[in-house]
Amino acid sequence: MQKKMSTAVILITVLNTLLFTNFGSNMAAEASSHSATVPGTPDGALMMQAQALFGKLPTTMPGSEHDTPAMIALGKKLYFEVGISINKTQSCNSCHPIDNKGAGADNLKTGKGAEGKSGNRNDPPTMNAGYQFAQFWDGRVGTLEKQSQGPPLNPIEMGMPNAESLVKRLKDIKHYPTDFKKAFPGEKDPVTFDNFAKAVAAFERTLISRGRFDLFMAGDRHALTSQEIEGMRSFINVGCIQCHSGPNLGGMTFQKMGVFNEYSTKDTGRFSVTNLESDKYVFKVPMLRNVTLTAPYFHDGEVSNLAEAVDMMGFLQLNKELKNEEINNILRFLTTLADTKLTTAPAIKTKASAVAWVPPLMKDVPQGEEGELVRYGALLVTDTFAQLGPGAKNEKMRFSGNTLTCTNCHQNNGTKQFGLPWMGVSQMYPQYRGREDQVQGLEKRINGCFERSLNGREMAADSKEMKAIVAYINWLSKDMPKNAYGLGSPKFEGPNRKADANNGQEVYNRFCMSCHGKNGDGYQSLSARGSASYVSPALWGPGSFNNGAGMNRLLTSAAFIHSNMPLGTPWNFPAITNEDTYDIAAYLSSMDRPQMSGLEKDYPKLSKKAVDCPYPPYADNFSQEQHQYGPFQPIINSKKK
Repeated sequence: MQKKMSTAVILITVLNTLLFTNFGSNMAAEASSHSATVPGTPDGALMMQAQALFGKLPTTMPGSEHDTPAMIALGKKLYFEVGISINKTQSCNSCHPIDNKGAGADNLKTGKGAEGKSGNRNDPPTMNAGYQFAQFWDGRVGTLEKQSQGPPLNPIEMGMPNAESLVKRLKDIKHYPTDFKKAFPGEKDPVTFDNFAKAVAAFERTLISRGRFDLFMAGDRHALTSQEIEGMRSFINVGCIQCHSGPNLGGMTFQKMGVFNEYSTKDTGRFSVTNLESDKYVFKVPMLRNVTLTAPYFHDGEVSNLAEAVDMMGFLQLNKELKNEEINNILRFLTTLADTKLTTAPAIKTKASAVAWVPPLMKDVPQGEEGELVRYGALLVTDTFAQLGPGAKNEKMRFSGNTLTCTNCHQNNGTKQFGLPWMGVSQMYPQYRGREDQVQGLEKRINGCFERSLNGREMAADSKEMKAIVAYINWLSKDMPKNAYGLGSPKFEGPNRKADANNGQEVYNRFCMSCHGKNGDGYQSLSARGSASYVSPALWGPGSFNNGAGMNRLLTSAAFIHSNMPLGTPWNFPAITNEDTYDIAAYLSSMDRPQMSGLEKDYPKLSKKAVDCPYPPYADNFSQEQHQYGPFQPIINSKKK
């Protein structure tokens, strides 16, 4: 039997209904000015709906009117001060990092304290925290000041025995007595526990993030892509908005974890604060700003994959099994909530191209036998797991051996500029391939992907499936010259050093874990279990590409990541720096994956072997480790000689 929705959800639903009614009547006169703002939404209805549900993020946080520059400066020092922990090893920034493009969350399942002990709850982000109506997952305090006094005295977190010990520690650090006097002038003894909290809170009130979502909310119709707009529509229509409303998309109400279906947890939430039976398993609804940067998810950090979190919320809170398309679109929308500064690397300098990049539309595929073949090919490459992989009902049709789909690499169904597009590919074949030392047709190239990227086997060149895939690629290529700017991946020039897989793991946790999970195994939705393709692809492990795939080469992988990831990143405005991309690629290459046999037969002419090919033999004397992780410049120089 379905459980009744909580009072909070009912109240929000009623308020939203009233808001739509009033907003619609008040804004009717302005509707024409937003005409065609959003494709497919007459009179800009979606933008109006979004503005009513979310509203604009205020420029300052509540309470900031009392903050002074001296308080903020002191608060920043205290935020990074390790002296406030028992063994002088941990600061606020340790669990809520904001340096190195951190979003105020440590990307750990649960926080680890000064003495190595882990808590039982996930560390929520400090960015935008002051906009919330309460702090901590159980909402036990209402202000940033009260929140900042908690961790230093928590025996698991910073472990200071009492407030007096913390104050004495600060007085013993040379500059703090002067800093406190500047921040709190006129006080006889300004170094107090309360003033410590006021200063930290003042600094935290400056931690405000803004993304492309805010540009859209301000009326910029070009701020979001069409798929991100569809994601916003899905977010609203499926019911996420019932809890995640307001400018922060959450943080303004409590809700039971598991409204319709039970969530297994020992944490009783607000019950431990109020002792009310109705508050069992009730938690503060988290903010969704920077959600793609703050994995893992939920109060216990049990879910590291955002696709899974979205899917579970649909099931637990709304009693819905979301479709792959809905989850994927919502993920695209959630990327727009990431802070622009945190997800912007130096832009790629480009030369203007005379050829416009205009992908054809599926609605323009002609009718008849030829068009049907093109549409079948589009299905095969976008749902490969279910049509030609382990999810196919007919075993004879299982040519792919892993959980991937062709369009996991070939972005936007093979139409994204520098996203390994298929546009223009037909004109490039036949072509010489150094790996086989022969001229190959398109069919042979496709089969190479099935054997390596899809860890499977060849399909017959004259099979209907091969003809369909070729037909789809031909259709995408028909109006695109082979020298068009945007084919393949842009040139990637990594740093001249050995890649650092350890740093790559840290950057992966910040930028990539939200989609691909802590274990890199991707995610298949509840509604698609065993039958349809994965929402998020696996990056290592048995479900991913094998060691003979091109994506297992560091420079190839880095070029793809830099110009396409996180999901939806424009190729010429990367989110991750060259250095960090280089290290992420090394981290992925270091992980276990399926092993392809016979790789020693690759490259009959070893001089043709790519410098970053991670498996021997080689024509030079450089080690396999250097070929796998660099530095590559010495190898490149050697080849030139």
